[in-house]
Amino acid sequence: MSNFSEIAEVDPTADYGYAYGPRELEILSVENTVAKLREKVAPFRFRLAARDISRELGLQGGERILELGSGLGLLGKAMKEEVHGDLEYYGVELAFKPATKSKENLILPIQADVVKLPFVNESFDAVVSTDVLEHIANADGAVEEIKRVLKPDGKAFIVIADPSEARFQNVTGHIARSNKGPDIFFWEDLFKAHGFLVLEKESKKYSARDWRRIFNLPFLVKLKNKPGFACAFNPVNRPGTYILKKT
Repeated sequence: MSNFSEIAEVDPTADYGYAYGPRELEILSVENTVAKLREKVAPFRFRLAARDISRELGLQGGERILELGSGLGLLGKAMKEEVHGDLEYYGVELAFKPATKSKENLILPIQADVVKLPFVNESFDAVVSTDVLEHIANADGAVEEIKRVLKPDGKAFIVIADPSEARFQNVTGHIARSNKGPDIFFWEDLFKAHGFLVLEKESKKYSARDWRRIFNLPFLVKLKNKPGFACAFNPVNRPGTYILKKT
């Protein structure tokens, strides 16, 4: 039986109001200078992330994985290398060019919206997402879709940019949820409302490793918005890292 429903038509140039409007598509283009910089720096940081994610998800090889917002496929490539290539790894991406480019990194790209995933229920052993849900206006719908496509007892490793991070207010499309500082409780409550068990001990150890807090210090504040510095850190060591289990 196929694991896919009919994929809805998606206009890759439309302004969706979060990660991939026209301006973001230009930035993500592989011909763009910033994209080229990220493409050179990102493999190292994603290798670090893949090591942590694979361990927390308990990947042994042979699993079916879904990444939401897979971009150029660099995390997927690193994840496959971490488990010696033995993963069936799908990447959902709204923008066309990154989805196409990601084929070179040996993941299976699907152009779709995260609030309307083109997969049948209980299709995946695990879901991964970094720096995506903070752009999604319909947070409730996105979390419900993650739950729907996960198998029973499946896990998710989700990283969400938080307003407590230095660069949050300066990135296009970031949505603050609580208007009271950090959004940690908002997301934890939402995950629990959808029936997820938030593995708090495992999740919180990543916020304790968040070195980017140093950029809030006065003598470093001018550096905090530099793209090169944003690319220099393991992307899972963040205040908004959540390891979830479907119950």
